[in-house]
Amino acid sequence: ASNLGRTAKDLAAQLTGRITGPSSVSFLPYLSGERTPHNDVHARAAFIGMSKAADCKVLCQAVLEGVSFALRDCLEALKSTGTNLPSAFAIGGGSRSAFWVETLANTLNLPLHMPARGDFGAAMGAARLAMVGVSGASPSSVMTQPEVQRTFEPNPNLVAAYEAAYQKYTRIYSALKEIS
Repeated sequence: ASNLGRTAKDLAAQLTGRITGPSSVSFLPYLSGERTPHNDVHARAAFIGMSKAADCKVLCQAVLEGVSFALRDCLEALKSTGTNLPSAFAIGGGSRSAFWVETLANTLNLPLHMPARGDFGAAMGAARLAMVGVSGASPSSVMTQPEVQRTFEPNPNLVAAYEAAYQKYTRIYSALKEIS
């Protein structure tokens, strides 16, 4: 958004309606390097597969998918430790875009819940951890799940297409790492 001199909200507003599948353009979102799970400060962003037909809407979708694939990398790192997430909450500014949350649900192949009230984020989790640490309260009494307003389920007709796009994304990262 800052590279284009526009707000993220303006760019995301171009992506409305239900998703129909991955963009024809791939995007690596490493504008400032990457921490988890690659720990690669030299990684950089890239658009792959652009043509003259790649308008702003196509590029915006590619960016949302690239960030979704980076989150999928993190999910795969969690899975490698034996963690099994049956679902997750979508929180923060990006969760205001139904298009993105739906894309994430298909990319992660997980149901994503939207909280009914309030903005939740990392600060809320940190505050709850501090409450447990300082007060000695049991984690189960403090770490309560917020009420769910809406759940985005992965679309069985799209999950395979997003899996293939994710596999392509991982190959692009590996290839570009070799030459950069």
